[in-house]
Amino acid sequence: MEYVNFSTPPYPHFIIAGSALYRPGDAHGRRSNIGIFDLIFIEYGELYITDGDASYHLRENELIILKPDSTHYGHKKVTEKTKFDWLHFRSVGEYHYSEEFHLVKEERKSLSTYTDRKSTLTLPLYKKMTPLESSEFTSIFSKLISANIDKYQQKETQDQALLSPLECQELFFRLLSFVQVFQPQRNSSELLAANIMEYILQNFHTQLTLESIADYFNFHPVHIIRCLKREYGITPNKAIIQIRIDNAKKMLITSNLSINKISEFVGFSSPSYFNKVFREYTGMTPKEYRTQKRPGI
Repeated sequence: MEYVNFSTPPYPHFIIAGSALYRPGDAHGRRSNIGIFDLIFIEYGELYITDGDASYHLRENELIILKPDSTHYGHKKVTEKTKFDWLHFRSVGEYHYSEEFHLVKEERKSLSTYTDRKSTLTLPLYKKMTPLESSEFTSIFSKLISANIDKYQQKETQDQALLSPLECQELFFRLLSFVQVFQPQRNSSELLAANIMEYILQNFHTQLTLESIADYFNFHPVHIIRCLKREYGITPNKAIIQIRIDNAKKMLITSNLSINKISEFVGFSSPSYFNKVFREYTGMTPKEYRTQKRPGI
């Protein structure tokens, strides 16, 4: 997971919020170094977007924060009717990005000292919300929306703001409260990677995919890949295959099951694919491996 950490005060401040309705075939525009943060939340549908070197396929209840100093663009057209909310905000204070969550304790000299209370506001650049969180989040968001992009009507509108700047900032802070990280998450990189490996070990025989793992742990697939690569030096897909091959090798030696049955048991989609992958990993076919390890069979 990548985070943006704001040294506060000053806190980030709200600029403008709007909504967008896309048709199948529409794609997000390309923008570079816009100087402001862009928060996007998907109400329904999908959105393909790349920010810097990270690419996302966002679905309902997913949120990203785009960096002000990178290039972002829609790398693929949407295939269904899509509605998303967007919000621009700026920080005049210091901020930095990190791959890990770092707990920063609030600095306060004493209760009687009249000094700024320094702290850090940490926001994940990607978050998947629960349906309940999303309902409350969109309810607050809707009060801030003053601009609308409708691809069906081919028009963009901006209404006169009904709220004062102070009211907008208050609502903006309430939105950030849904997103911010208060403490080190249970799923630190090391712990999450260990949990992913354990999950693969327990479910390798099923139709396991990167997407199903990401859904189970409620993280974006990009983060799942980065996390496992950082801790184990392997991608989730390669880990799945390696574990399947390791278990197949044991079964070829210790059981009398047919190669087709073993292929099915360890989760390969077909015996031919099993044979192909097994040869790539061991230099021999399953039959050759069994014959070598169990002479006389």
